[in-house]
Amino acid sequence: MKYLLFLPLLLSCGVAGAADGGLRHGFWGNIDIGFGNLYLSPDVARSRTDSRLYLALAGGYAFHPQLQLGIAAGGWNIEASNFWDTASGEGLRQVFAVVRYWPTAESKLYLSFAGGSVTHWNNADGAADGTGNGYSVGLGYEVVRYAAMGTHVFLDYSRGSVDGYRPPGGVSQGEDYSAFTVGLRLGF
Repeated sequence: MKYLLFLPLLLSCGVAGAADGGLRHGFWGNIDIGFGNLYLSPDVARSRTDSRLYLALAGGYAFHPQLQLGIAAGGWNIEASNFWDTASGEGLRQVFAVVRYWPTAESKLYLSFAGGSVTHWNNADGAADGTGNGYSVGLGYEVVRYAAMGTHVFLDYSRGSVDGYRPPGGVSQGEDYSAFTVGLRLGF
């Protein structure tokens, strides 16, 4: 598992000098892995701030070398799930429409905007999932590009609210969240 963090960088560094980079066009996809400072503020319970693992998959179509549109699914792992203990595991899941914009076709720096559905899930006995809406804005920078593959670093700010979440032994409540996330994006 510890080598998974370095996989995107290793895959792209070996071929970094072989090409001058192609323009973004056609279908695209990416895998994001990073860490986020996640702040949860429930209506009734105490607020909490934690640094958590962030994972996401995204895909879509580049209609122009400066514009990508797509769908992203991912989120933050608050408590790890366990195959042998079905009552463990908690997280914040996002399913967002994504827009990425590059100021010029040759630019490596880009802006990212996303918004959509958010679910705070919890596998514990007596817990109930909550759903709501959220958005994300961010910056990305293409560090390495070879043909149709690239490694990017990104910084995102996410915010949203969830209704109907019930922690174990608690009451149903609304909850706001915000997060700063930094990570690597392996694009293809």
